[in-house]
Amino acid sequence: MQKTFEPTELINITAVKLLGQLHDLLEDSGYNSHPLEVLLVRILFCLFADSTGIFEQDLFKEFVEVKTGIDGSNLGALLSEFFQVLNTPRSKRLKNLNESLNQFPYINGKLFEEPLPIPAFNSQMREMLLECCGLDWGKISPAIFGSMFQAVMKPEERRNLGAHYTSEKNIIKLIKPLFLDELWSEFDKVKANKAKLKAFHKKLAQLKTVLTKNFCLEI
Repeated sequence: MQKTFEPTELINITAVKLLGQLHDLLEDSGYNSHPLEVLLVRILFCLFADSTGIFEQDLFKEFVEVKTGIDGSNLGALLSEFFQVLNTPRSKRLKNLNESLNQFPYINGKLFEEPLPIPAFNSQMREMLLECCGLDWGKISPAIFGSMFQAVMKPEERRNLGAHYTSEKNIIKLIKPLFLDELWSEFDKVKANKAKLKAFHKKLAQLKTVLTKNFCLEI
């Protein structure tokens, strides 16, 4: 029996496949290991930011489309400069910085802090990145980004993606009766008591640790 997917699930699967292809092209070029992982996380953030209001709509897509050559030869260097700009507060940026870069906001949290080797893109890699930019990442749930990235980095998981994809909605269906209903009920009882609420918060932190060790939910 052929498995069918809802539109949002298809977008998730398409996103993984496109990012996976970009990953493979970069890896084949010799750009691999930790730098490749960090680069893809940064690209994933920018794709999501482009569709969700963190950046102006399609600002990253426009930057790649307009500022980089069709052959992709300057894309790696421009991305490196772009990441540096994202890591710099507006007040500390160069006064003569190109406006196409200066219009991007400062992103704190150290995601763009680490210097990376400059990747060597080509026309195929550039086109693949633009295909990724063409998706509506606002329809992709951040809750599955961890599993998505894991699948991107592991080609064997990508090949079987359609066979064992678990949507966020189905994950919630699974875990809600197991413990979420009980936790919401407990929260309603303790939310007015500061001491009990603090203890409940500690319990949630411990529960997260237990779940991480005992559950493996993949897309």
